Amino acid sequence: RAVANSFGPMCIATNVIVMRIDGFVMMPAFSFGGAMTTFAGQNIGAGRLDRVETGAKKGTLVAMATSAVITLLIIVFGKYLMALFTNTDELIEQSYHMMLIMGIGYIAMEITQCLQGIMRGAGDTMAPMWMSMITTVAIRVPLAYLMTWMTRSPEHPQGQFYMMFVSMLIAWLIGSAMTLIVYKAGRWKRKAIV
Repeated sequence: RAVANSFGPMCIATNVIVMRIDGFVMMPAFSFGGAMTTFAGQNIGAGRLDRVETGAKKGTLVAMATSAVITLLIIVFGKYLMALFTNTDELIEQSYHMMLIMGIGYIAMEITQCLQGIMRGAGDTMAPMWMSMITTVAIRVPLAYLMTWMTRSPEHPQGQFYMMFVSMLIAWLIGSAMTLIVYKAGRWKRKAIV
């Protein structure tokens, strides 16, 4: 937020609009993640680890498809969504552009939420917590500062505002890759009490 505030009122307003839309777009990811936690816990409790692995694949694919549809809707109708929050053309354009940057990240976020949900349901709560901390605190925030600083110019003394959203996208993609690696490593299976 401090990075966004340094860019002035138009960028602050853009950030507010994008975060409002983002809150709605992220709801399915969090819902699928919660559902996967319950699903994993119930099936592990029933001694059916095979169902957990099958359900993880299918559930993640359904979640990714859902997010792909939402991303497509943002691409097609995004400007109308932004217009719900402002009638300033520049804000609509800028907000829409930022949502386009983050679009693919919503699909990656489904992988993160679903597979971390499986891990939590199996009793491995520490791995998802550490991955979230790493991607947010150690990657996203420093990357936002670094990328905006690297794009400074006489026209943009604070750097390019959109780099904040690029850093968020990169953090989501890294988080998704980390989650996939940790899930495939299978430590969560050893945490499960079967």
